[in-house]
Amino acid sequence: MSRNELLRRIKGAKTPLLILCVGLLLLLLTGRNDGRAAEEPSAAPAAEETAAEAEKRLSSLLEAIDGVGKNRVLLSLSVSSETEYITDEGETVILSSGGGKQTALPRRTRYPQYQGAVVVCQGGDDAGVRLLVTEAVAQFTGLRSDRITVLKLAD
Repeated sequence: MSRNELLRRIKGAKTPLLILCVGLLLLLLTGRNDGRAAEEPSAAPAAEETAAEAEKRLSSLLEAIDGVGKNRVLLSLSVSSETEYITDEGETVILSSGGGKQTALPRRTRYPQYQGAVVVCQGGDDAGVRLLVTEAVAQFTGLRSDRITVLKLAD
């Protein structure tokens, strides 16, 4: 292949080459750690979250909704969260990384499955507030609206 033919082919492939170069540059920049220790990847918050922690987070979220006010949340679980680890001959497989950190290798994580929710809040007597609370709880838990009850908090 002659030099002129090679130059002609490179000119025709400017855009793909430019995209490739930018992609490589981004990979190099994101791979730098500037001498800092690499952070350990953590499990998804919901995977290791207990029902009490989920209730607390949801209650905080609901308090931020206009009209809800003080509230209490009760979530019932049909299946709690559980992590199953990879084993070899009965021993859990451990991955060692720099700095003496060790992490067990997860095989499968089962996320909590909610069965129902009860929310008791100051604004529970208002239909609009009940709708907002029901939608928020449904998004947080994945429950259908018929599995969520919103009641007025006693004074």
